[in-house]
Amino acid sequence: MRIAVIGAGVSGIAAAKTLGRFGHQVVIFERSTSPCGVWASTYPGVRLQSSRDEYRYSDFDWPQKPDINPTAEQVRDYLTAAIAHFGLDLRLAHEVAALTETADGWLLRITTPDGVREEEFGFVVISTGHHTKDRAEPDWPGRERFRGEILRDHEMRDLERFRDRRVAVIGLGKTAVDLATFASPRALEVHNIFREPRWLIPTRLFGRPMTQVMAARTSTILQHSWVNSPFEADAQRRLRPILPAYWKLVGAIMKFASGFSRPGRSRAARERLRPLDPPGGVTDQFRGSMAPPGYYPAVAAGRIVPHRGQVAKFVEEGVALADGRVIAADLVVIAIGNATPTFPFLPPAYRALMEAEPDGVQLYRHALHPRIPRVGFVGFNHCIFHIVASEIAATWLGAVLEGGLVLPPAAEMEAVAARVRDWKRANIVFDTVRSYTVANHFHQYFDVMLADLGVPGARKRPAIRDLFESYRAVDYAGLIEQYRAARAARGTPLVSQRLDS
Repeated sequence: MRIAVIGAGVSGIAAAKTLGRFGHQVVIFERSTSPCGVWASTYPGVRLQSSRDEYRYSDFDWPQKPDINPTAEQVRDYLTAAIAHFGLDLRLAHEVAALTETADGWLLRITTPDGVREEEFGFVVISTGHHTKDRAEPDWPGRERFRGEILRDHEMRDLERFRDRRVAVIGLGKTAVDLATFASPRALEVHNIFREPRWLIPTRLFGRPMTQVMAARTSTILQHSWVNSPFEADAQRRLRPILPAYWKLVGAIMKFASGFSRPGRSRAARERLRPLDPPGGVTDQFRGSMAPPGYYPAVAAGRIVPHRGQVAKFVEEGVALADGRVIAADLVVIAIGNATPTFPFLPPAYRALMEAEPDGVQLYRHALHPRIPRVGFVGFNHCIFHIVASEIAATWLGAVLEGGLVLPPAAEMEAVAARVRDWKRANIVFDTVRSYTVANHFHQYFDVMLADLGVPGARKRPAIRDLFESYRAVDYAGLIEQYRAARAARGTPLVSQRLDS
């Protein structure tokens, strides 16, 4: 059939190349004039949090070997090469304005440089991602009174704008701590304002990229999840008495590796870091941002001043917090992340379903909504293996579309999604895209998706390697062939497993 993919970021590329291998005619529509999604326009100095071994398509290596944590330019070059390598039909500056349901699929109204056009498709894949241009928009009053400059993070195009200024960065995600760190050697003073402290993940642990450490099953096997294998559940049951101490030790190691905790620091340095000390355990946080190597040392040295508090308003001299403190600044950078994703092109009833929750609507298997026909979602299962996760979701959708994977009734799928949503809300702090991520539970999630496809979740042999060796994207190559072999051996369609995911 003809399939439309909305979005030309890493997930849209994964969806198009994967579903194309199922024999479908796939067209990618991208509203921007360039592909690569969030990587098309980034602030200076940004690097990928995952390592190059995790962040790639399973069947296409980096043509030129990039840095271990690639730069934005290296990622853009790779994605551009991937589009050419897979021979994808990509329509740039084509914004999908509306979807109208038809008897056989969807009629898309598309805004193009040559005007508005309409095209029919049998299926639509939404790959617009979590980090669209729609930033969370605070309603802080007093902007007209502020004598300085206010920028959103995506407007920061030249780090020299920090030079010799009093800078306040609002937020504590990756972008915020990156920009605060970049500002510290340039600005007269740097203030970092945030509501709640959160865990910042070290970029390296014992000399290895942290994401490579996290990529081993040993990093997730003792984490309670919405679905655990019998082996994991038994291990957690047997080790329950020592798990609190174990995770406390993991937290202490992470604090040391990130630069938060270091022996020999003065009392004044420890006091400067205190506002950044997260109150909960490391497993309470669903998604973690990487701490730039210089962030915590700059705080300890007083070059970055952290302020825990709620922004109330702008005043003439800077930012006023709810507790009455005023942070003097002449440049304020708002880096509080994105709002919950919206889907303005969907028909009103379906859009209401997708935008009903502040943390995102939980999809079945993170790939489809049981009440929205002929629509799939690729990229709404974010983790350090984001590209592989998109490939797996697209393969799963391909199996469903060709009838090789039979799904439960809609009510049962909704019940499964609700249980996953409730688990996340009970165990993980709030995030505007909490429902659209699998984060550090990716091994459990991948295992369920591959079980649906009749493919082993364990990708390494012998078992000792599968347990201790770091996974890489290439370990998930060949999924379509393995699914087809499993279906042929069975002789009948596979059935979606009765597991929560």
